[in-house]
Amino acid sequence: MSKPNLNVSIAGLTDIFQKAALPSTFQRSGFWRARFIGPWWLRISGMPSCYVSGLWGWQGKKFLTADSATNVLARGDATIDALSMQARECPSALDGKPVVALTYGASGPVPWRWVTDELRALDDRTLLGMTRINLPLLRHMVFPFLLERE
Repeated sequence: MSKPNLNVSIAGLTDIFQKAALPSTFQRSGFWRARFIGPWWLRISGMPSCYVSGLWGWQGKKFLTADSATNVLARGDATIDALSMQARECPSALDGKPVVALTYGASGPVPWRWVTDELRALDDRTLLGMTRINLPLLRHMVFPFLLERE
């Protein structure tokens, strides 16, 4: 499957996501660099949204094990790990097909306790993520992003 065009609509990315594969256990290891995708307004608002929600300097995600991950944040010339997540295979809230879901848990900080990132593989080096926020008015929206293997 080819990588999505950066300018494709959310509906187009949702269609690509529905056709993508469950990431392998091998893909659930190491660092994956993040990139904001979708319509222009979503690409432009991605990093400011991370800043407001406590993930300023977001670089991507790092799988610590097949079942756990963390966010990687830039801090000067270094990086730090922040906000650990559980990773598990489960049915997608979007289409019922298998995904790797990253969750912060009920004890996670606000707003992250309500956030789930669903991941599918476009190829061996590219994961398509769909962020869902389980709050009124937001629970029916998705916020797409790419994770690319370094």
